[in-house]
Formats: sequence, structure tokens, C-alpha cells
Amino acid sequence: MIVSFLDRRGFWEKHNISAWGPILMIRTTKGLEWIDKAAKPKRFWRLFANIGIVLMFIGMIFMFALVLASDYALVESFLEGSVMEPGKYNELKNIFLIPGVNDFIPFTWGLLALVVTLVVHEFSHSILARVEGIRVKSMGILLAIIPIGGFAEPDEEELFGGEIDFEKQRAQAQAQSEYNDMTASIEEIRAHEAQLNKETEAQAEKQMETEKQTETEEQTKTESQTENTNANEKTNAKTNTKTKPKVVATNVQRSRVLSAGVMANFCIALVAFILFFGPVLGGITTIGSLQITDIDNNSPAAIAGLSKDMVIVSINGQTVTDPASINESLKNVAPGDSVVVSAAYDRVITDYTLKTNANAENVNYAGIYIQNVVSGSPAESAGIESGMVITKADGVYVPDVNGFSEMLSTKKPGDTIVLTAETFDENGHVVQTQDLTITLGQNPNDASRAYMGISYTSGPLHIGLLGFSVGQFNAATYLDILNRLPSMLFDLDFSDISGSLKVMLAAWIYMMALPFFGLTGEGFSGFSGSMMQFYAPTGWAEPLGIGIFWIANALFWIAWLNFYVGLFNCLPANPLDGGHVFRAMIQTIGEKFKMSSEKAARLAGKICFYLSIFIFGSFIFMFIWPFIGKYFLTLLG
Repeated sequence: MIVSFLDRRGFWEKHNISAWGPILMIRTTKGLEWIDKAAKPKRFWRLFANIGIVLMFIGMIFMFALVLASDYALVESFLEGSVMEPGKYNELKNIFLIPGVNDFIPFTWGLLALVVTLVVHEFSHSILARVEGIRVKSMGILLAIIPIGGFAEPDEEELFGGEIDFEKQRAQAQAQSEYNDMTASIEEIRAHEAQLNKETEAQAEKQMETEKQTETEEQTKTESQTENTNANEKTNAKTNTKTKPKVVATNVQRSRVLSAGVMANFCIALVAFILFFGPVLGGITTIGSLQITDIDNNSPAAIAGLSKDMVIVSINGQTVTDPASINESLKNVAPGDSVVVSAAYDRVITDYTLKTNANAENVNYAGIYIQNVVSGSPAESAGIESGMVITKADGVYVPDVNGFSEMLSTKKPGDTIVLTAETFDENGHVVQTQDLTITLGQNPNDASRAYMGISYTSGPLHIGLLGFSVGQFNAATYLDILNRLPSMLFDLDFSDISGSLKVMLAAWIYMMALPFFGLTGEGFSGFSGSMMQFYAPTGWAEPLGIGIFWIANALFWIAWLNFYVGLFNCLPANPLDGGHVFRAMIQTIGEKFKMSSEKAARLAGKICFYLSIFIFGSFIFMFIWPFIGKYFLTLLG
């Protein structure tokens, strides 16, 4: 509201600031000399940009193929009668890479990465503009309460002169085509003549102003010659600069300037990824794999001082990494015995002595966690809901997913089963335990098999003797996969080129989706929150302490955002950099086939226009289809 209020009063314009909604573009001409200095190694920058053009076309093919594949998958699923349910992956706020708004991008590291990405991208455009002799009008920062990026403004008429002139010619031709002497009314003829007179007068006035300015400049030059020879030379140089025709970039020069931003993003991403996947991950090790998710009231664990989010390292000196190892460590413990549990919090390992509950059973069970319930299924009719944990079936503890599957395989359609279900609050504490009776139905794929209508995974392991539950996160495997990911990106096996190319493609797509899906389906936001509890610095990083995680998070998000923004800008759609480069390429091809420049530009403009509509239409379709697709399925039966 403040930005809008000041904008209406002309405050921002007075200080050479532009307002775009709540975002301010603060311009300055200070620092432009730095860009000129940075642009001096012209041969290097042209090589840099030429490589960028090649990478841009590779990225263009890759991204356009992804768009086509996504469209095909949506159409195929619709023909099969299914539509993806709306969720956080297609929420409007998660479409844009805005830290703090997007659910998957952390505010601090995302903001840092976004600033680096935008500054690198924009200043690379400016440096290449100066290399190609194109004027840079200003530079500055983007401000939205806090700085969110930087920008530089090359002269658009010099950079896009050909495209701008073509658009003006097309607009003029369209305006003229709308008027016809043979069909126009008297009022239209008079209006047309009045318009022509205005244009003629405006041109005459402009010509007079130009002549007057020229006379003034000549007079100033003459006076300067009589006063001082050195001043004369400076005035001549200044006059020549003013009267010199504007430079208009060629298609090749324009492509270099536009591809420089993408190339810079890719270079920063490469350097950050090398540091992240190299020395930084090498300086991180695992502490354990089992984390406390809940502690029973007045239990031995609560009395001893154990708390939620601690990582269990060992029980009675035996390292525990999974439910099987916990069962092994407690198999000879009787109710009432003392047990020593080693647990870590903030990378500090402490031993806790627990006197086990004399009235508890030495039975450890994980149960199953209900992920989804099919609408209209027997489970829904019985009251089963997503988020519940099933601990018993017909009074018998469910040890894990395999145990539940084995039990269900012994049932037939029509049988009844009593499930003990626990409901949790937002803090993970049990708020209700109830027995639900389910009459099993027929499996849609096999009428002889029982059917409940649920999807599930393993629940938290409850340790009755100790009075707490643990969830398993395979931290060592997670870290190992992250370490092996770079080799998968470039693992080209010439003995099986087809297979290795598929692995490489899957790895690249996985890299793009890592923040959204991670390795466990919950997304990888970096080493933060409860995930930090599973890891500790080691080797060279040990003196850094928690600082190694800050470095890892900064590098990961700088690398990912630069990589993603660079790839997205490769799309052959206006106003993205890839759209302008694609248009320049089409125009160049047209001219090589003996087309006139105007005709080639018109063809390139049309192709790029319709391609832009298709690409952005596809993106819109991807995000709105889950919300409207089911209505079309219902309509078509």
C-alpha cells in the first residue's frame, strides 16, 4: 500500500525507481565502469557465450521434451479414466520459486540462492552487452522490503532493434489494413486524413527540432574551437557520439548476450555442486538411524530424561540401526531390569540408565501407518482415516508391514477383522485408541483375494519395555545416495549406451526434483531441522561444527536454483532468453534460404509466438487439470 501510494504521487519516478507491485527497481549508473572493465577480455567472453549458446539449445531440447512428456502423461491418464489428485505439488504458491512462499524452498537459504542466481544472470547479460558494444543504461537492486536480486538494463533498442522495428512495422501495417478507401464512410475518411495530418505535423516538428539541435551543436563546436584546442577535440568526440547512429545487435550478438545469463547460471551451479558433492558431503558422517518420535507419559524413558527427536545410538552397548537390531538388544531383558540407552541430541551422545517397566510386555511393534484410504472402500466404511497407525489385528500386535501383509493374505472376501487404531495430534502424541471392525471386500484385480482399500507404510516402532517409539530414517543410505548421484549424472557406459543414457536422464530429472521428492518422498531441503540430528561433522569439517551444515545448505540451494533457473530460461518461449535466441535462430535459417529479412523475422515471430502459447498453456494445464479433470471424467462417463 505504501509503495502504491508513493507511486501515484510520482515519488519513485522522481528518484529513478520503478515499482512493480510491491517490488522496487532501484537504478543507478554507478558501477557501470566496473562492467566495462570486466568486459575487456572480449575473446574470453565471446567463447564463454558461444558455449552458452550450445548449452542453451541442449537445455531447450531437454525442457521442451519434458513439457511434451508431461502433456502426454496427462492425456494418457485421462484416457485411462484417472486424474491426479490436487496436492501441494500443484498448489499455486508452489509454482513460483519464492522463498518463504514455496513450501519446498527454505526462506533463508532460498533467499540467498535467489539473490546469487539473479545477480549472476543479469550481470552476465550486461558484460556481454558491453563486449558486443551495446550500451548498458543502468544497474541496481530489486527490493521487496529486503533485497531479492540485482539487475542491469542493456539498451533494448540496440539489443532487440530488429525485433522492435519489426513489431512497429507490423503494428503500422495492421493499422493501415484496417482502413480501406473503398469501404470507409465519410467520417472514417475524415478521421484518417486528420490522423495523417497529425503524423505529418509531428514529423515536421521533429525535423525542425533536429535541425535546431544540430545548429546549436555546430555553434557550440565553433565557439569551443576558438577557445581551446583540447576542448575542441573533446567536444568533437562528444558530438560524434551523439550523432552516431544507434548500434543494432546482429542475431549472433543478440544470442551471445542472451545466452550469457544461462551460461553463468550453469557455471555457478557446476562449481557449487562440485563443492557440495565433494568436500562438503565428505565432511559429514552419520550418527544413527533411529529417532524418538513419541514418549509415553511417566514411562522409564521420560523419567530418565530422554526426549523427542533424540537419535538412539545403542542399547546396552549394542549399536541399533533398525527394528531387528533393537529386538536383538532387548531379547534377554526382563521387565524390571535396568537398560543403558545411548542417545544423541545436537551431535552430543549421552548415556541414560532406564529401569524398565515391570508391568510391560517385552514386545516391540511398528504397526502400519495409513497413507491413504480409497473412497467407498471397506476401510473408509469402518472409519479408518489417513494418518492413523494400526498397532493390532484381531488382538495380535502388528510387527511391521510384512507381518500385516502376511496376516491379510490369510483372509478371504467377506471375513471380518478387528483393527486397533491409534490417532495422533500435531505433536505426534497418541490422543485416541479404538478398535474398528472391517468387513473385507473383493480385490478389484482378483476376486478371490480380500480387499481393504488402504495404502500404508511402516509405522513408528514402539518399545514397550522402555516406553517410547522410534521412527527409522536410513541416514547412511541417504548420504551414500547423495554421494553417488554425480557419478549417475555422467555415467555413460559405451557397452550399453541406451541403458546408461536412460540412467543419466533419470538422474538429471531426479536432480531437478530433489527438493520436491527427496529420497524418501518428503523432499530434500538440506541439512536442517530434525534431519541435522542424524549427522555430524567429521574429518576436515569437524572444527566447523554446525557451520558445515550452513555451508552445505547454502551450496545446495545456490547450485539447484542456478541450475533450475538456467534450464527454465532455455525454454523456446518469450519473454525467456531461450525464446529470443530461438527466434534469432529461426530468422537466421530463413535468411539462409534466401528469404528477405522482414519475411524471415515475421516467420520467426509467428513460430515463437505460437510455441510460447503452447509451452505456457501446457504449464497452466498441468496445474489446473487436477482440479478440473475429474469433472470432465464425470461428464464423459
